[in-house]
Amino acid sequence: MTEPAAAQTSLITGMGAALVDLFADVKDAELEAIGSPKASMSLIEPAQSTTMQAAVKVHTQQPGGSAANSVAGIARLGLPTGFIGKIAEDDLGRVFTDAFQKLDVAFPNHPDTRLPTGHCLVLVTPDAERTMHTVLGASVTTSTDDLDGGVLARTGLFFAEGYIWDSPSARDAFLVAAESVHAQGGKVAFSLADGFCVTRHHADFMGLLDSHIDILLANETEIAALFGSQDPADLGPHFAAHDVMGAVTYGAEGAYVFAGAEVCKIDAQKVDDIVDLTGAGDQFAAGFLAGLHRGHAPETAGKMGVLAASHVIRQFGPRPQTDVAAQLKAQGLTL
Repeated sequence: MTEPAAAQTSLITGMGAALVDLFADVKDAELEAIGSPKASMSLIEPAQSTTMQAAVKVHTQQPGGSAANSVAGIARLGLPTGFIGKIAEDDLGRVFTDAFQKLDVAFPNHPDTRLPTGHCLVLVTPDAERTMHTVLGASVTTSTDDLDGGVLARTGLFFAEGYIWDSPSARDAFLVAAESVHAQGGKVAFSLADGFCVTRHHADFMGLLDSHIDILLANETEIAALFGSQDPADLGPHFAAHDVMGAVTYGAEGAYVFAGAEVCKIDAQKVDDIVDLTGAGDQFAAGFLAGLHRGHAPETAGKMGVLAASHVIRQFGPRPQTDVAAQLKAQGLTL
């Protein structure tokens, strides 16, 4: 299938939390002195983060955020992209924007003047366990003021992460952006983010299926929280009832794509040299959405998603550092 000319030039625009991950190696005794349970994830205040950073040595700063990681992956595949999110005018904000500038991602933004750029301090112990401390900061202040008319006018596929529903102002911005993209004939995709997020906003997410969403992305835990089952045999009727395309990932078992009456099983790629599973779901979304945007059949797009995910887990970090487009082409999958 050849993609329409509009799909070759229109943007895939993501919306979500603009975060920067800060990595520091610590010994178990240091972690215990800080007072954080190993492998936990906690929300902390900016002042607490500053104190913790002074007690460790941050060796790596990486831009992150689920939708932002997917946008970066789509850009690395060679497709035009945009992003809607909120940062501050500080050093971490520049880390985030510089990464997008290098990828030519359209990211017009109005920096927050009250809160710092959202970030996550990741303390890594010798056993490779990660203990995370997140400052949401400016990331939760995205609002309709951050919507750029020029970017939205060029957007053919808009997608967002479920976490935006934790911010009333971001929620309003999503609805306005989705309606704008739909009005010009574009599609809207939505990622469920995590199972707890689905539980918090279950009624709203179910309502979105019948009003604003064309494509739903989830893993097995998230879809069970939404539909009450993760069994692929049970999921098809749910997607069909809402007239929504679905893509559900099952880790090492691969993924399923649901498109109308069609259910496609996508086998996982065998990967023996796994380095870091972080970002696998984000890059599945990148490959899948890029494939759909280029006019490929849902099953083919699903294969692109699985391949993109299989490559990012061979490296450290959630954003691809290799030429994934070339690797897709080698498998006969051309964008």
